Amino acid sequence: MKRKLICSLLILFVAMGTHAQQYALFNTKTLFDTFENPAQKAFTLDSSRQYASNFLLPYLDLSGLNKGNSDEALRKLINTGYSHTRSGPLDKTTRESINIYLLSFRMFKYHKYHSEMGFSWQIRSETEINYSENESLGFFDTFKRFSSIPRINVFNNNNKLQTYHQISFNYRENYNKRWAFGTKLSLLSGIGYSEFHADQSSVSIDPANNKMNIQLAGNFKLNYPEDNKISFSKLLPFKNLGLSITLGTTHTTKSGILLMANVKDLGFIRWGKKKSFSGSFDISREISDITGPDAENKMYKAMNKIAEDSGEQKAFYTPINTRADFLISKTFGPYTPSLILTKNVFNKFGEAAFVNTIKSGLLSFSAVPSYNLDQTFRLGIQGMIQTPNFEMFLGTNDVIQSYYASKEIIKNNEAQATGYNRGSVYMGIAFKIGYIVEHPQNMSWMPGVGKYKDRKSFFGSLFGIFKKKNN
Repeated sequence: MKRKLICSLLILFVAMGTHAQQYALFNTKTLFDTFENPAQKAFTLDSSRQYASNFLLPYLDLSGLNKGNSDEALRKLINTGYSHTRSGPLDKTTRESINIYLLSFRMFKYHKYHSEMGFSWQIRSETEINYSENESLGFFDTFKRFSSIPRINVFNNNNKLQTYHQISFNYRENYNKRWAFGTKLSLLSGIGYSEFHADQSSVSIDPANNKMNIQLAGNFKLNYPEDNKISFSKLLPFKNLGLSITLGTTHTTKSGILLMANVKDLGFIRWGKKKSFSGSFDISREISDITGPDAENKMYKAMNKIAEDSGEQKAFYTPINTRADFLISKTFGPYTPSLILTKNVFNKFGEAAFVNTIKSGLLSFSAVPSYNLDQTFRLGIQGMIQTPNFEMFLGTNDVIQSYYASKEIIKNNEAQATGYNRGSVYMGIAFKIGYIVEHPQNMSWMPGVGKYKDRKSFFGSLFGIFKKKNN
């Protein structure tokens, strides 16, 4: 077995960072909104056509967080010494959650109860990294300055990376004039998984003898291709299977206030035994010849040896990132304010966002300030063109950071060892085709009318088991 445990360690230094919740798209009745919030409806009577899809034009969410340059950091660690003692609790966190819809299709099914159903194929990626508040990527000075001082807890961190396919069926309907319910049932297929917990670690450098001693104690779980290489065939779904469910509801009050609540992606993945490894370790490694052009390769090999000696091949189960959402909104002419609260179930992350949307004709503009439990303030903006049968949007969750990051890219500036860059952009396009879903009083043709007039509500039948039966 050969697994690059160093990959887990390096996630501490370089990680993609964003939260895939696009708050400005909530309550827009876009195709994205209806799949993320399954009680929402995508079709409007007398205006929309019967079928909606993104037609193989993915909903793209491109985001990134870069804390320094890992290659430069490792190189300077080996060649010049580590200049910062790292101790104390792991009280800082970096999280990533990427969500890309490769394909989505939705259809208007029945007029009665306004029933809609759809199918989607997504690729998801989730990362969480916990590290010390004192963490710094400043590597400088010389061996002589720190020749006798061990660097305590330099590799301490808790991190998890999980990437998978999500193939889903979505169904929604009105329960009555004010309540609607929806569900999203998903088949999951894992692509890759890495989990690493280091409780104790230290690095001591002996420049006189050109040696480095690394000590580590912790545990890990991994599922990667045998050769550590990614190819198209290895990214195909239907491996490492799992299941998840999303439940959602909306309620509109008599005064026009919309309330929406969801429990999203409650599920798990089983990572098969063939490519899964897990274990715990408490080891010490001495690396010789720590300077010179081959120094980095020697350090990588030493870290790989830890996984070879400590891992056991066996299957394991992991939960996916489950969230609970709540929205309250009301429209005042062209202005619609929305308050959104979200909380992750299996970690401490939570966020509050205040969406401010101004709409004029086919155009709308949204500004989204948000604040999360990581004590991070963000400001997002979004522009949208939307008709009953076409939608196109472009936005960012981090307008300020994206502006400065784009300037650095244009100037072709490399990230410094202590640098911090973050940016994001997302976009999407969807169309509707087919017959117009006309109201029965105006219809020339209508799906779900006629032979379905006596159809019973699915959710009404489901909730009917709780009703008191008449004798």
